[in-house]
Amino acid sequence: MSISSVVLDKAGRRLVVILVSAILTAAPVAAASGQVSDSSHLAYMSLEDLLSMEITTLSRKAEDLADAPAAVHVISQSDIQRSGARTIPDLLRMVPGMQIAQIDGNKWAVTARGTNGQFANKLLVLMDGRNVYSQLAGGVFWNEQDTDLANIERIEVVRGPGATMWGANAVNGVVNIITKNAADTVGGDVSLLGSDRGTMEGTFRYGDGDEEFAYRLFAKFTSQDPNVDVLGAEAADSFEMARIGGRADWSFDDGDTIVFTADAYIGDVGETRIVRTLTPPFRTIEGQVYDTQGAHALARWSSELENGANLQLQGYLTYSDRSFKTINEERITLELELQQSMSMGERHNLMWGLGYRNSWDEMTLTDPFVAQVDDPSEEYRLISAFVQDDIAVSENLRVIVGTKIENSNYSTRDIDIEPSARFSYRLNDTHSLWAAASRAIRLPSRGEQDFSFINEIIPPGDPSFPLPVPAVVTASSVGNMGVEEVVAIEFGYRFRSGNLLVDVATFWNDYDHLRSANIGVPVCQPSGQLLPLDPTCVFTSTYVELPAPIQNAIFSETAGVEVSLSTQVTDWWSLHGSYTYFDEIDFENVLGLSTVFLEDSPKNQFSLRSNMDISEDLRLDLWLRHAGEYAVLGIDEYTAIDIRLAWAPSESLEVSAVGRNLGAGTHPEFISELNDLTPIQIEPEGYLELRWGF
Repeated sequence: MSISSVVLDKAGRRLVVILVSAILTAAPVAAASGQVSDSSHLAYMSLEDLLSMEITTLSRKAEDLADAPAAVHVISQSDIQRSGARTIPDLLRMVPGMQIAQIDGNKWAVTARGTNGQFANKLLVLMDGRNVYSQLAGGVFWNEQDTDLANIERIEVVRGPGATMWGANAVNGVVNIITKNAADTVGGDVSLLGSDRGTMEGTFRYGDGDEEFAYRLFAKFTSQDPNVDVLGAEAADSFEMARIGGRADWSFDDGDTIVFTADAYIGDVGETRIVRTLTPPFRTIEGQVYDTQGAHALARWSSELENGANLQLQGYLTYSDRSFKTINEERITLELELQQSMSMGERHNLMWGLGYRNSWDEMTLTDPFVAQVDDPSEEYRLISAFVQDDIAVSENLRVIVGTKIENSNYSTRDIDIEPSARFSYRLNDTHSLWAAASRAIRLPSRGEQDFSFINEIIPPGDPSFPLPVPAVVTASSVGNMGVEEVVAIEFGYRFRSGNLLVDVATFWNDYDHLRSANIGVPVCQPSGQLLPLDPTCVFTSTYVELPAPIQNAIFSETAGVEVSLSTQVTDWWSLHGSYTYFDEIDFENVLGLSTVFLEDSPKNQFSLRSNMDISEDLRLDLWLRHAGEYAVLGIDEYTAIDIRLAWAPSESLEVSAVGRNLGAGTHPEFISELNDLTPIQIEPEGYLELRWGF
């Protein structure tokens, strides 16, 4: 064991001792006093406040969480503050139905309801209404969403299809990250963070204004040292990111509002990659760093019309430039959206909308042997329209029906239709039921339509494919990749009484035409001769290609149960628990072959968070997390605990000590489905954070 490992291990143990001692000594004091700090409105929300919280993601309008006919979870300001998490994926671990795993120091696998991967392609992610789903990879570059968590108002997570409102790729869920109104961040805020693993983080924010006009500006810098690989050697997954941005809000006397957000970032992303060659040793491990930079600007105008109607227009422009080992991607995306809601009589609230999205890219190959692209420059277009009717059938029964219609040059059809029907019924003040039936689609990504890349090189004489020359597995898009589809049936139940809230959701998903990449007929290269037709061609070949064309050959059925529970034990103590069961009940590859992409999710997960106000200025937060095994990837189950002790001697100053991933040891959480990164072990970490407001 290295000297640095010994130091880290000792530091972690010291932090645990300090925090546990605080629990044992301070808990009796809190029990005796039974008091909560005057500023504890940020400590946790009461169950009544939680149920009356308004959400906007489900139907694009404000509605009470308690009446939502969907599996919805809200991560509040207090959840963010007290979690001890430093990234958005870490925050999403508290949501039932979400599968979250860290791949290395700067990459995550994030999905809902199964099929997890580095680029989980069935989860749509929005930030203030801006789509951050990558058109190249078919997923999210989570390390580029490195915003200041203190600026986030809440994170709304809708599990299950959200395509009627949000369109293609909202298959298994929608994550909507909503930042605070600028009027709520007037003044200054500075935070400094340092960990025993070499992580440094600093943020600065300043805002000014009033209810009519307010603005804020912020800057954030993150620097993170690498982890270790499965052999205990230092990996190359370091990370540095600098970001600046801001938000402005205008409110006018006639009810109109304008929101403007913008930011820009630049960073270095490290990773330990598998490099494959046609000569011995055929596979090497290299530490690499790629550059990433980007910017966005978004504007949204909303107007209150007569009879409770609302009209909203939103547009944004994004730019990104990523320099990978094998390819450079430069992309500009423009999106415009118009929506209107209106009351139609006493029982109907009708909403309709139009959308236009255009994305231009420029690809530059840096290693043509590893990756090739058919067209180095391409334009992606999508035109959409939706309509939805929210019907108050009676005082207790609500029905929502609607559909989205889309036309895209990435679809194999002229029109894609994504309908849904939902209902909620209040049995009484305590019990309520909801159900939904939906259809959603996923469009193929740029990488699945126009690229080919080497997935594996099998050395000569390998027992799996014994040939005198190397065998090269090449995943390629040959124009066969079409639209993926899901039909989802969901049922839910909510119970609320006194200090207890229980939320249960069940689902059954039927997937058609999922992505597959199956090994095809071997081809001698560079001659192009099919090996079965002329076995002797192998003796004059440089290598034998094992083509794996990307197509839609997989059909699957999944089901699951998601349970969340919140209770206010005492005035100063609250508990929040969740459990997720996920099962793939049927899986069929119509070609009868194994697929190249290995996507996986655990069957069982649970989480338990405890928030205690020990005294007026001292808070203790515990978070126990368990993730079951990833059977396909061969990742063992693990249980970890996060501990946060925060001291606030004044309303403007807080010091917190946090221990994360404690008790689980050093372990891998996930392996990329692209088979291009080496497994990295996630280590326990302790850090101190100072936050000062002025």
